[in-house]
Amino acid sequence: MTLLQGKIIVVTGASSGVGAAAAKKLFECGAQVIPVGRSIQRTEKIAKELGAKPYTADFTDLNSVRNLANQLLNDFSRIDVLANNAGGIPVESGLTVDYNEPIFQVNTLSPFLLTLMLTPHLKKNGRIVNTSSRSHKGASINKSDWQKTNGLRAHAIYARSKLITGMLFREYHRRYSIEFADFHPGLISSDFGRYMGFYANILKVVFSPFLATPEKGAETLVYLAETSTKLNGDYYVRKQKAQGNRMLDDPALSAWLWEECMQRIGKLL
Repeated sequence: MTLLQGKIIVVTGASSGVGAAAAKKLFECGAQVIPVGRSIQRTEKIAKELGAKPYTADFTDLNSVRNLANQLLNDFSRIDVLANNAGGIPVESGLTVDYNEPIFQVNTLSPFLLTLMLTPHLKKNGRIVNTSSRSHKGASINKSDWQKTNGLRAHAIYARSKLITGMLFREYHRRYSIEFADFHPGLISSDFGRYMGFYANILKVVFSPFLATPEKGAETLVYLAETSTKLNGDYYVRKQKAQGNRMLDDPALSAWLWEECMQRIGKLL
């Protein structure tokens, strides 16, 4: 028996990489794992291994995320752990169907919407674990141009989206008192680079000897899902609390970002 025995755990981005590795380990620990992915085929494959029903959603489409949340609310009476692991740098350019910058929507707005919709089930002693990125530490937020993308590389926009997400979820923790933590999984040998084009994949080959396995990257996610220690909005690296971007601790700016983001998703709630 483990602390995860019988727990209902939703893992987004579960069809590959850290998400798939975490889903398998959580299942081995006795949890009922609910895999969510974008690809129907790959999500069905991991769901079969877990003896679970596959759920799919396209995070570049907020209505797809809304439909996912409604399915989960209908199919389960509670959610013990929501692992917001899905994210990356989507191949789409321009704006999404919701008129948002794609990286911002996939990494920030979609998990924010999903979590808000699942809150009634999470209030029953649930917790939230988000996959963040060390890159958030180099990002910054300026109210006057926080959505600026001109002149920024995709990775800089990604880092900013992870910082905004971290700030939103700490505000969520303050408002709802639901346990929350986020973590950096490390530099992982996975298919994350498929979103980033030819040169990113070349770099992946060059640096592959120095990259951790998805299983290694998933260790902190599993730890945070299982630990008896209360999660109070801290940032973790290698199962230990770590120093994140100092802006994470700015409640006034986080509350302002909350209102800005709610303007983009509020009509869907």
